[in-house]
Amino acid sequence: MDNVTHSLAGLLLAESAVRLRRPEPRPEALGRAGALVAISSMIAANLPDADLLYAGIGGDRLGYMLQHRGYTHTVLGAVAGALLVWLIVLLIWRSRWGQLPARSDVWWLLALFLVSSGSHLVLDWTNSYGVHLFWPIENRWAYGDAVFIVEPWFWIIAVPALVLATTSRVARVLLTLVLAIGLVLAWQVSLVSRGAALALTIGAAVSIALAWRLPPGARVVVAVGGWLGVTLVMFAGSVSARRTIERAVRGADPSAELLDVALTPLPANAVCLTAMSVERAGELYRVETARVSAAPAITVAARCGGRESAGAPLHPSPRRSTAGVQWDGEWSAPSGVLVALARQSCPALAALRFIRVPIWHAAADSSVMLGDLRYGGAGTGFADVRVPVRSPTCQRAVPPWTPPRSDVLDF
Repeated sequence: MDNVTHSLAGLLLAESAVRLRRPEPRPEALGRAGALVAISSMIAANLPDADLLYAGIGGDRLGYMLQHRGYTHTVLGAVAGALLVWLIVLLIWRSRWGQLPARSDVWWLLALFLVSSGSHLVLDWTNSYGVHLFWPIENRWAYGDAVFIVEPWFWIIAVPALVLATTSRVARVLLTLVLAIGLVLAWQVSLVSRGAALALTIGAAVSIALAWRLPPGARVVVAVGGWLGVTLVMFAGSVSARRTIERAVRGADPSAELLDVALTPLPANAVCLTAMSVERAGELYRVETARVSAAPAITVAARCGGRESAGAPLHPSPRRSTAGVQWDGEWSAPSGVLVALARQSCPALAALRFIRVPIWHAAADSSVMLGDLRYGGAGTGFADVRVPVRSPTCQRAVPPWTPPRSDVLDF
């Protein structure tokens, strides 16, 4: 997810925790440290992205692919980050107020930072980029395939409650700008349909009205409940779309082996999703792209917009579209080519530890342009790398991630 969403999640968790804590003794101690708690929770919610400080340093695209959402995006990394924030907060608390908080408050703060840091992993897992939650026990990528990487509904739900929760004028201005910018972009970005933009605008008005009329405790409950509700709706759409595309793939080619389906919903839209089916038919490796409707009675797939893989070497799909699935493009090649490339080229194998939907084409100088169709796959996407056909030389510090297409590579 984007860092604005992570920040809003950290702030909302802090406000929720403070509201739950207020019935306990010594609420004034938490009150005087409210800003410290909120800012620290926001930092904890963003801390797993600290890997950006070393991922791809010097413009190394392959390094970015392998290191971002890597070690810090694990349960172990999130716990370590939460502990670091907790210790720093205790030091600041003692320096500013001359003593540590009460024992119960000390553990309450640790619990908050653990949840805030963990929220980053959960939010990142919900989209199609992936995380490695349980490294070093499990090195496989985990994908939620349910929420777009920037989901404006979260902003609509959280911002009004947070604006009224803070007494800081600067915070109120910044939060209001976030909401305003989100609404403006919803009307300007082509991925957001006019209907979705209108729904977001109406939703913002309702969210502001509820936040204004409800008491503080109820306001937070509604915001958290709304956030969870949006997530559940998005997952329901993803599950329905996955079933639809899986039936369509098997109907189109019963002999093909369906290896994976990568799904990405449109922003603010749980009905329309883009899909990439990864298939193997004998010795042929094949990728099909499609638009999928999770509810054809509401919107047929042909009317769903989609993310275009601009410049990707796709051919029109020969498959017959339905109300639920609009087939768009196709790409195929002998699977043995990818297997040989992974075995003979260490840089290629390193890239395949990230690439989920690989496509490739020969380039000059005995090299191959290897890319991930999720992000273009034409030489211009951030996951497209030029790798030698044969090279035993490996990049340093390659993480042990299991290649998403280990089913093709026999890894």
